[in-house]
Amino acid sequence: MSARARKFVPRESHLIDRHGERIATARLRSIADNVIGFDRLAALAGPALVQAASPWTSQRARSADVPLPVIVALPSAARPGFDPRLRRDLLRTLEFRAGVALDHARSELISQCRGGGIAAFERALARLHRGEDEAIAVGGVDSYFDPDALEHLDAELRLHGLDTENGIVPGEGAAFLVLATRARAGSLPRHGRLLAAATEDEPRPWGSEEPSLGSGITHAVRRALEAAALGPRAVAWVLTDVANERHRVDEWSYAFARNHAAFTSDVVHDQPLLKVGDVGAASAAMLAAIALVRWQTRSAVGPAALIAAHSDGPERGAMVLSGEEAP
Repeated sequence: MSARARKFVPRESHLIDRHGERIATARLRSIADNVIGFDRLAALAGPALVQAASPWTSQRARSADVPLPVIVALPSAARPGFDPRLRRDLLRTLEFRAGVALDHARSELISQCRGGGIAAFERALARLHRGEDEAIAVGGVDSYFDPDALEHLDAELRLHGLDTENGIVPGEGAAFLVLATRARAGSLPRHGRLLAAATEDEPRPWGSEEPSLGSGITHAVRRALEAAALGPRAVAWVLTDVANERHRVDEWSYAFARNHAAFTSDVVHDQPLLKVGDVGAASAAMLAAIALVRWQTRSAVGPAALIAAHSDGPERGAMVLSGEEAP
C-alpha cells in the first residue's frame, strides 16, 4: 500500500559516486546506515518471514516444533558486496530472529538475483505437487545499500541520475509467502493461488557482445501461461521488475509482443520498482505480495496477474497468480 501511495522515496546517503555527489537510495529508515552485508539482509528478512509464517505456525493443529522449510532467493554470488555468510548462517539467523522453526535439511538458498525469485516459487510448486512438503515458505531478500555494490553499479553507469536517465534507483527489501496445497491449508486464510511458474536462461544477458533478443523471458512467459491454462486474452494485469534500464525494457517488450495473444487489449503493466527502488532478489516475492494485497483490498486490475523478472545474469522467470478461489 505504501508503494501505491508512493511513500517509499529515495534519499541521499553518505556514499559518494564517481562525480563526488551523494548517492540516493530507497532504503529502510529502521535499519542504521552502518549496517551492511549479511547483517542488513538478516534485518530485512526476519520481520517479513515472521509475518508470512505466523498464521501457519500458530495453528493449534500444528506444533511449533514442526519445522517449516523455506526457499530464499538471494543476490548473485558474483555481485560485488555479496557476503558469503549468507550461505552459511542465514537460515540459522532467520530462525532466531523470526522465532520460526525451520527445516534446514529441506530448505534452499538460491543466489540468482531477480530470476532466482521465480526459481524459488517454481521449485516450491513442484515439491508441493509431488507431495513432498506440507507447506513451504518462499521469498527473497536483497539490498543494494552496500559500498561495493554501489561502486560497481556506478562504474557500469547503471545508477539513475542526471547523466544516467535509464539507470536504476538502488533499493532493498524482503518478502515471504507460505505456499500450501488447498488440502493442506486447512482453515488458513487464503489470499490467492499460484497457478504456474517457469524459468529460462537468456543466451545474451546484460554485458553480452550481441544485443539480447529477449528469448529467455519470452520462453519463460510462454511456459508459465501455458501451464496456467487461462486461455486467450485472459491476463489483464502484468507486474514486472522492469525499471529504467533499457536492456530490461527491451527484453520485456519482445516477450510481451511475442505472447500478446494471452493479454487483453487494455492490459495494465505495473512497474513497482520505479516507486520503491530495485529490490533485486526480493522482486518476485514482493511483486506477488503487492498483487495479493491488491486483491485483498479489491483494488486489483483483474482476477489473474503475470509476474516477470530479469536477472543481471542469464536467469529469467515468469509466474501466474490468481486472486480468485477455484478448485
